[in-house]
Amino acid sequence: MYCPSCGATNAEGGLHCIHCGQALTAAPTEAAQGRLPTAPSQHWAIPDLVSTMLPHAAPHRRRAFWLAMLLGLLVLLAWGALAVWLDDPGVTIRLLVFGSLFVPVLFVFFMASEGLTEEPPAIVLVEIFVGVALLGNLVAFLLNSFLPFGLAGAGPVEETVKFLGVVWLLRRRKYVSIMDGILFGAAAGMGFAASENLSYFFSTYSTYGIAAAANALQAGAIHSFAQLQYAFNHAGLSGLLNVFFLRSFLGPWMHGSWTAIIAGVAWREASGGKIRIDLKLIGTALLVMAMHSLWDLSTGVVSDLLFVVILIVDVYFLRGLILAAHRQERGEPIQEDRPTRARRPRYCPHCGGRLSHDAQFCGKCGGLVDAGAVVTAAQAPSEAVVSPS
Repeated sequence: MYCPSCGATNAEGGLHCIHCGQALTAAPTEAAQGRLPTAPSQHWAIPDLVSTMLPHAAPHRRRAFWLAMLLGLLVLLAWGALAVWLDDPGVTIRLLVFGSLFVPVLFVFFMASEGLTEEPPAIVLVEIFVGVALLGNLVAFLLNSFLPFGLAGAGPVEETVKFLGVVWLLRRRKYVSIMDGILFGAAAGMGFAASENLSYFFSTYSTYGIAAAANALQAGAIHSFAQLQYAFNHAGLSGLLNVFFLRSFLGPWMHGSWTAIIAGVAWREASGGKIRIDLKLIGTALLVMAMHSLWDLSTGVVSDLLFVVILIVDVYFLRGLILAAHRQERGEPIQEDRPTRARRPRYCPHCGGRLSHDAQFCGKCGGLVDAGAVVTAAQAPSEAVVSPS
């Protein structure tokens, strides 16, 4: 049974949470009933990005998202062709802004429209999206600039900053399920990708443009401001187009899935609603950081092949987390309990109910258990013999 207050897993039939003492309801909450209605329909053999990143959405909503993605791609291609034909810096700059924001904003819009949280979802999602996009990107940029790790260190730095951004922005809210971690982690990754792409596009555009304009001036080929503007825009746009479409449409999914994986595992391993740093979380973070660094360091055909492999790994990893979230919200065990050595039985000193080894509150009466005083069956009230549950 899943505690609606702190997120801890409790035995079936318990009346109070063993970690926070709050009363448990037998019937699942509205969020638990409606959060993942379509999860069983997701097929493991098909790495569908949309059904993985938007598992809560009904099939017709996912089709609408794919249609919006297709229309956005067509608009981007047409806009790109227009920018090349006109060679107008104003058209190019607007193209760069649209390419940076379209996929992340579309994703967060669909998330907000599904009513995922008790609060107005747009408020929470926009806070995560904008907070990580602005502050997180700035912190990552400064760390990457001053730390002596170069491109190899960008992955660990950015993944750490994105995850800590999610934890900090949600520090005063009670989001305790695995699905909360996945969804808010994805929103943070999308926001980071939007700001990173925007800065990357403008940096690359300016670098190529300035170099071309300087060479033209040095060669004496520039006789008017219009010619200088043309040389700048033409070179900047030409140098950017080879990566523009790939980063615009696929970069956000990579960043979103990476942060969703780390945050999903963190929320799965959380104890009593608090993030717990354990070996599973550390191992997952190291795996994600390694994939991020490998993609950053690769070039050419190797980069394209590695991108496909990493994307498939991300999707399958997220599918596992989503199925675990589905089991959690149905009140089922997230994973099978591993065999452990026998422990000395503990009983509640107030009502005599039998306690689990890590209980802080009695699941029967809700009374606080003193960890320093172990009550045996002989010492417990008579109810312990009648109902040892």
